[in-house]
Amino acid sequence: MRRHPFRITAYSIALIVQISAISVFAQNAISKKYWIEFADKQIAASDFHPGNPIYDQTIARFSKKSLLRRAEAVRSAGLSATVTLEDAPICNSYIDSLNSISISVLSKSRWTNSVSALLSVSQIKQLQRYSFVKSIHPVLVSEPASAQGRTPRALPVPQTPTDQYCGYDSIIYHYGYSQEVLKDINVVPLHMMGFDGSGVMLGMCDVGFRWQAMIDIRKDRVLGTYDFVNKDSNVAVEGNDPPGSDGHGSNAMSAAAGYYLDSMIGPGYNTSLLLAKTENTVSESPAEEDNYAAALEWMEAKGVDIASSSLGYRKFDSAFTSYEYKDMDGKTAISTRAAARAAKLGVLICTAMGNYGQQDPPTLIAPSDADSILACGAIDISTNAIINFSSNGPTFDGRIKPDICAPGLNVPVLTADNIIVGFSGTSAATPLVAGACALIMQAHPEASAQQVRTAVLQSGKLFSDTLANNTYGYGKIDAYNAALKLGTIIGEVTLSKTDTIYSVCVPIAANNGVKDPEIVYAIADGAYSNTIPLSLVTDSLIYSATFPSLTKGTHIKYYIQTSDGADTATISPRRATDSVYSFYIGDTIITPLGLVHSSVVGDSIKIYPNPAGLVFYILMPQKAKAIVYDNLGKALIEYTQLNAYDNRLDISLLPNGAYRVVVQLADGNTKEYPLVIVH
Repeated sequence: MRRHPFRITAYSIALIVQISAISVFAQNAISKKYWIEFADKQIAASDFHPGNPIYDQTIARFSKKSLLRRAEAVRSAGLSATVTLEDAPICNSYIDSLNSISISVLSKSRWTNSVSALLSVSQIKQLQRYSFVKSIHPVLVSEPASAQGRTPRALPVPQTPTDQYCGYDSIIYHYGYSQEVLKDINVVPLHMMGFDGSGVMLGMCDVGFRWQAMIDIRKDRVLGTYDFVNKDSNVAVEGNDPPGSDGHGSNAMSAAAGYYLDSMIGPGYNTSLLLAKTENTVSESPAEEDNYAAALEWMEAKGVDIASSSLGYRKFDSAFTSYEYKDMDGKTAISTRAAARAAKLGVLICTAMGNYGQQDPPTLIAPSDADSILACGAIDISTNAIINFSSNGPTFDGRIKPDICAPGLNVPVLTADNIIVGFSGTSAATPLVAGACALIMQAHPEASAQQVRTAVLQSGKLFSDTLANNTYGYGKIDAYNAALKLGTIIGEVTLSKTDTIYSVCVPIAANNGVKDPEIVYAIADGAYSNTIPLSLVTDSLIYSATFPSLTKGTHIKYYIQTSDGADTATISPRRATDSVYSFYIGDTIITPLGLVHSSVVGDSIKIYPNPAGLVFYILMPQKAKAIVYDNLGKALIEYTQLNAYDNRLDISLLPNGAYRVVVQLADGNTKEYPLVIVH
């Protein structure tokens, strides 16, 4: 495959876009942006319950996924209820009072019970007389960039594997320029086991995202976008935005979740994405905290699992009041309070430490001072040393910061112009951590965000109370070992066929040894009373077993079960037997064979081995129609009336790359599967 030039651009190392200073006029003649925090929501906590109109209006905002995550947070973190008074809307009568003195609300934060508005000195004096106004303080802008990049190094060309086990063709041989970085944070074993971020929702806040132009971001992965500056769904450059101002967010998104075979690949390359444009690059406040807080509330209500931001708030232009070190206490900055609230509700928050260097007093920025999050520092993988621009802790109240580190110098990304560049700064380290955490969450869907955070800290190269420090935090993230700390890992289950014999391969790993792995299966709707032991194929993580010969049309339902050295049992899928793998026995002999996880509903299609065959199956008990689309949504091949049990799709004309297959079933249902082809 043709290689793309690997070069660095000026904006690829920026934490955020630098905005020129604003002229300051007479104090009473100019309006500045402030947060107005209210004293209450005019409803007692005892009245906030189902059946109350305010409660019912509040809970309707949340997706099912958000409510399920919150319910888990109630159990694990001791919250009082799934939806609380903090989630209730701001009192309309308070906003009416602001309007009556010509104050227009710009943004609202339910969690902090605050609104932002442009205020003159006289208006501030009026508000201070209102009993329902608790406090008034400035909306602040984000820090300017200070990191300096270096000339990127070209990474070695990946070598083709000489042998394969059970048809596993690991993506590690197609990382391109990303190989060194992804090996460094140890995501390679998780990719090899089939984890790619599927099923995990990653939210990102930044200056903007030109995602529709980017060839490394599959369009169906973007589940929602919102521009909190212009109040529309366009998160790319628009209106008076400076050209290229959406480049920083595009780079960060690529670092976390990009996929461009043989060139660059992010850790969580198949995560679902929510994108929030929170930065106003043309007004008096180029990176407003109110937008960040509003974006977190929006993402959390949508059901996001991880929120990543390469933004920060501390030092500002002369027209604004800067935060001081004493404000980095985990409870002062609006962005910090929003991040802490989201973390309490079960979202994993990853945020940049900042690029102000190792200084005294410490240089960390909000919201990295928040508790229970992952504040990310930047290291140079060539030396394993902190990069001189990476900010340091502790917080003002004495907590260790950063929490974790990741590579932050010349991290390969595909820009919005589809050019490979080196992206530097704590801005680059943060999305790498977020993408790696998506893999850990996929490997352990039962784990809470705080359990994942704890495992990440415990996997750090410096983990211990005596070694952790305010330069490196707990050290460099080790994704695979973090996943192992949460328990046994059961990877992607692959079903293959030779003649009438069906075999299963599955990667399994545990910190203290894998014990008695087996397939537990049922025939048709019978009991799960049949077992087949899984045997280690080689010195790898791969285990395999073969089903007995059965007649065509037989429906097999199965799950994987194993224990570790401590006799702790793990099953896959996690909710077996409510959710299991299944397939129907067919009698056509064509190899190699790629199968989905279930007869109708599947997670993915992959072609094995390398080099790939030209035909693969989707096995299901009814006829279907299938369309193969490329990453841009263009239909390439259409198959009509595929036969039940034996549905073969010819891919001989498709080049290497990522595709998606949409299957339209005879009963009217539609299923969609990612497809990776490696010839």
